[in-house]
Amino acid sequence: MKSRAFAAAAAVLLALAVTAAAGSEEAGLEEPGWYARIVTSSGTIVARLHPEQAPQSVAYFAALARGELVWNDPFTGEPKKERYYDGLEVHKAVVDQRLETGDPTASGQGYAPFYLPHEGFGPIDFSQGGRLGNTRAGGGLITGSMFFISAGGMPWLNGRHPCFGTVVRGLDVVRSICSVQTDSRGRPLDAVTIETVEIFSVGDPNPLPEAVPYEPKKPKLELRDDILKGGKWGIQRPKDGDK
Repeated sequence: MKSRAFAAAAAVLLALAVTAAAGSEEAGLEEPGWYARIVTSSGTIVARLHPEQAPQSVAYFAALARGELVWNDPFTGEPKKERYYDGLEVHKAVVDQRLETGDPTASGQGYAPFYLPHEGFGPIDFSQGGRLGNTRAGGGLITGSMFFISAGGMPWLNGRHPCFGTVVRGLDVVRSICSVQTDSRGRPLDAVTIETVEIFSVGDPNPLPEAVPYEPKKPKLELRDDILKGGKWGIQRPKDGDK
């Protein structure tokens, strides 16, 4: 907890420095729109966001990055309203595929404070690297806080994960992070940290959509026929892919 508090405080100072240097960087981006500057301990990634394709994915990502939403601390249960991503670790790295982050527990198994509707399925998809997407939880639910950045094409994710951004700078940083040594669960042996996430605009784009509360439908249940014994009912589990 102390380490994250320290990291969050350091991130504020870093954000000020990043903002001071942002003018020249933003001037080099030609396409008007909304962008995210993801500063990691391994380098900086800049991504163009796609609110026209995935409005709620972008809305939640931006609102969490800016500290505009209330979420519960997974360790204390206390409500917080602060910049969500600053100080979090990359909890999974898969070489030539993706990095994942957005879980305060750094396990990838933490409870997501928000869920999203099914959206963001094309025309921009995961057929090539450098895409930002939301992860999925059990029962086909889409998380509103955990996300991944692809290092290479993963077309099998098309139609399953919302695609809400495209890397325009720093794809080499993404690939470098995906290539680090990891444990058996894919967690980097040497921590890779998201130091800060800054949302900014180029030109005069339409305002970002607001984050709309979303309550997903409870997933349908199916019987585990493989464990039915002695006429007793088996354990019920969510059916993956239910919407």
